[in-house]
Amino acid sequence: MKRFLNCALAVSTLAASILATPVLAQPAPPPMTKGPAGSNPPVAITPDKEIPFDQAMDAARTAMDFCLALPKKPAAVVMVVDLNGNIRVQLSPDGTGLPFYDYARRKAYTTLKKQMPSGEFGAQPQFAGLPRGAVLEGDPELITFPGALPIKKGGVIIGALAVSGPTGGGDDLKCTQAGMAKFHL
Repeated sequence: MKRFLNCALAVSTLAASILATPVLAQPAPPPMTKGPAGSNPPVAITPDKEIPFDQAMDAARTAMDFCLALPKKPAAVVMVVDLNGNIRVQLSPDGTGLPFYDYARRKAYTTLKKQMPSGEFGAQPQFAGLPRGAVLEGDPELITFPGALPIKKGGVIIGALAVSGPTGGGDDLKCTQAGMAKFHL
């Protein structure tokens, strides 16, 4: 019994010391301002670099309609993002799987950061044979899957259109290409 009381006393003393210990002030984390293009702070989006909303909607809807017209009717995510990776338009039909939202975002990120289509980036020889999900160039957000293309105005990238669905990058790219035809910049 004495041993039990000593143990109980030790536990209650430890608990009291933990509760009485003041919490030390932690420095605030740095602001999360790093944009997809690798800039810090985010790129200023001037009027000449804005994606017109009506064109973004039309492009996203066209890409979605193209996907839904494919024989397997994939439930794909279609995403239009600006230079900072901010989502301007996102569409997904009923039944879309959760990973496809992240894949579409990462495809767009890759396109903006590498200044090329996501599939073109992934086709580089140094990525051949890497396991799915490998961290590329030290950046866990980069992805090698096709399906995102840069949106350009006057030859300058102003955003990206990305599609990700369950039938693979080939179908994703076809849907993206259909949507890109709606941009008149």
